[in-house]
Amino acid sequence: MRYDRRRMKVLLATMQFGRGYGQGTERYLAMLADGLSRRGHEAVILAGDPERRGPALPLGTEFEQEPRVLYYPTHGRLSVQGLAPRRLMPVLEREQPDVVHVANPGHIGVGLMHAARARAVPVVVTVMDYWWLCPKHTLLHYRGGICDSDVPWLECIRCTGASDRRRWLRAVAHVPGLSEIVIPALYFTRALCGGSSPAEIVRWARRQRFLTAALNSANAVICLSQGARARLTPRLSHPRLHTIVVGLEPRWFGARRSERWDPAPRDPAKLTLGFVGALAEHKGPHLLLDAVRQLGWTATRVRLAGGGTDARYERRLRALADGLNVELLGRVPSEQVPALLAGLDLLVVPSIWPENLPQTVLEAQAVGVPVVASRVDGISEAISDPTLLFDVGSAPSLARCLAGWTAAPRNPPPATPVRTADEMVAQTLGVYAAARGGD
Repeated sequence: MRYDRRRMKVLLATMQFGRGYGQGTERYLAMLADGLSRRGHEAVILAGDPERRGPALPLGTEFEQEPRVLYYPTHGRLSVQGLAPRRLMPVLEREQPDVVHVANPGHIGVGLMHAARARAVPVVVTVMDYWWLCPKHTLLHYRGGICDSDVPWLECIRCTGASDRRRWLRAVAHVPGLSEIVIPALYFTRALCGGSSPAEIVRWARRQRFLTAALNSANAVICLSQGARARLTPRLSHPRLHTIVVGLEPRWFGARRSERWDPAPRDPAKLTLGFVGALAEHKGPHLLLDAVRQLGWTATRVRLAGGGTDARYERRLRALADGLNVELLGRVPSEQVPALLAGLDLLVVPSIWPENLPQTVLEAQAVGVPVVASRVDGISEAISDPTLLFDVGSAPSLARCLAGWTAAPRNPPPATPVRTADEMVAQTLGVYAAARGGD
């Protein structure tokens, strides 16, 4: 592939950035923006603020204390197109990007993609999760298991209601007949009051068809894992699909533990187990606490690092932690996470949804910490030793895996080498060049 080395301007769009947001998508975009800048290109980030952490601003206004981060109004989880393309045209006309790169448009929709196509600006999409197939982005069905996404829209909105924070609405979701009336009426009314148009409600009823068409209109689609690629491939009618694994910043490779690996059995009472990620049910930290309790490892140090937005679930975690040696660390600044991971004996990644290769797994591998994880698509492809994988959603299976590891500790190399952010940016530049007409 011939790379276009001319200076270019890339408009990166996502549902949230700045204002304290620091999850996987935000780090991914920050690495891209930094890498582009170091190569002489320009990156501008157009982002929303769905949690209302700061004041609402006019579209395209620069965030306070966030140079080159521009405000993109959000319209909630029901967004499909979001803002109409005609409203986004002035931003494109002012910024004049050579490429529009969209990642995680959950609360902003795909209107920017349509506006860019209308102006003949190449569009690249990075699939960060399964929002393109599932409005909850996890593919977790409320009746249990993984949804194949081939369901009518009423089933999707019922499933969304079943995970709502309001207890009464979760109960309604399980009542046939009533759920099909109450949940759409509530969500659609709220969306309309929040600024969504009636046309957006109609789009939601045709959500899968609309978003599939948007993906197929992109000049290139980047997947972060083979698992995500396999799930999306049947939906795509063009071959412009790329797999680029997320890279890591230089600090991760300087934090690698240097001591020789000791294969001797470990005393559970002297172990430090860790979980790093959002304190959300689909991430599964409750399974780790349940497994430790089943093993009777009351002295084992368990460190949970991450923030959450579901008070009900956090109360559940605190109840599970009672009587165990658990530290709830909250959100840990990203610059402190390498040291946190390096201080663990074992990182546990108990996700119950088909992950898209979480950065936490790669980070632990970069610093030389073994990983025990759920046997799901996006994680298992990074783990070279199948004995370090346990059944999805099963605390007993995780307990057996932990007990087996303490009896015979092992730290196998990653299934594939961990990439640097620099390598990731170089590959992405190749995708940009191809999208712009280079081959």
